[in-house]
Amino acid sequence: MSFWVEYPFLSIPLYRSIWKFIDFLFPPHCAGCGLVGERFCPDCSHQVRLLEGQICEKCGEPLTFLQHNIQECNDHLKSLKMIRSFSFYQPPLSLAIQKLKYHRDIGIAEVLAIYLVELYNKNKMDIDMVIPVPLSKKRLHDRGYNQSFLLALPFSMMINKPIKKQSLRRFKDTSSQVGLDRHERLINVSEAFIADSDEVNGKNILLIDDVSTTGSTLEACAKALKNAGAKDIVGLTLARAVHTRNGFSDQLNDVVTAQNF
Repeated sequence: MSFWVEYPFLSIPLYRSIWKFIDFLFPPHCAGCGLVGERFCPDCSHQVRLLEGQICEKCGEPLTFLQHNIQECNDHLKSLKMIRSFSFYQPPLSLAIQKLKYHRDIGIAEVLAIYLVELYNKNKMDIDMVIPVPLSKKRLHDRGYNQSFLLALPFSMMINKPIKKQSLRRFKDTSSQVGLDRHERLINVSEAFIADSDEVNGKNILLIDDVSTTGSTLEACAKALKNAGAKDIVGLTLARAVHTRNGFSDQLNDVVTAQNF
C-alpha cells in the first residue's frame, strides 16, 4: 500500500502530484476501454449515466425497474435512512470498479470518487463524517487494501468532511455474497460489524462502498452504527447491481474481472 493512500491528512494537491508523477513514468490505461494515457477516458466517462427519474426513497432503485416492492425495501433496510448509487453496475463503470477492486489500479479511485461527489451534492446530504465499509482482516490481507477506503479518502477531501475508518470495524469474516438472495445476504453479514460509540454517538454518518446489490452490507454496517448511538446513516455507492428476474448482475464478477488491458 502506498503511503499517501494511508494518510488522509495529506493535501489533495500533493496526492494528485504524486499520481501525475507515477502516470508520467507508467502511462495508465483507461479502466473502461484500455486507451493508453487515460485512467478513465472521456468516451467511457460520458457513458456513465446518473440514475435519475423516480426512484425508491429508501434504496434508490428506479421505480420503473421490474416491480419494486417499496414495503419490502423498507422492511429490509431498517437502520439506513437511504442508499443512493450513481449508476447501474454495467460497463464501463463496472470494469473500472473491477480494475480498482481486483487489479490493483488504485489510481482510478480519485477519478471514480468524483461521481460520488456529484451524487452527494445532488442529494444535499447533511453528514458529520465519512466511513468506508470495512473489510475483514483476512480479506484485507488477501487483497492488500480496502477499495471502499480508497474511494472514501479522496471523496472526503473533496467535500471537506472527516473520514473515520477506525470508527467501524468488521470483526467477523463472512463468505462471499455472490449468488445469495436478499434474505441470505442479510443473514450472512448479520452482526459482522462493531462501531465505536465514542466516535459515532449522535452523529450523521455517510457510508461509502463500491457497489450495492441488495443493500445488506450497508444495512449491517448501519445497524452496528445505530447500536453505538449514531443518528442518521446514509449509504453512497458508485453503482447498484442490475436487478434481473434471475438474480443480480454482480454474479458476473468472476467472469468479467478476468479481462486485462
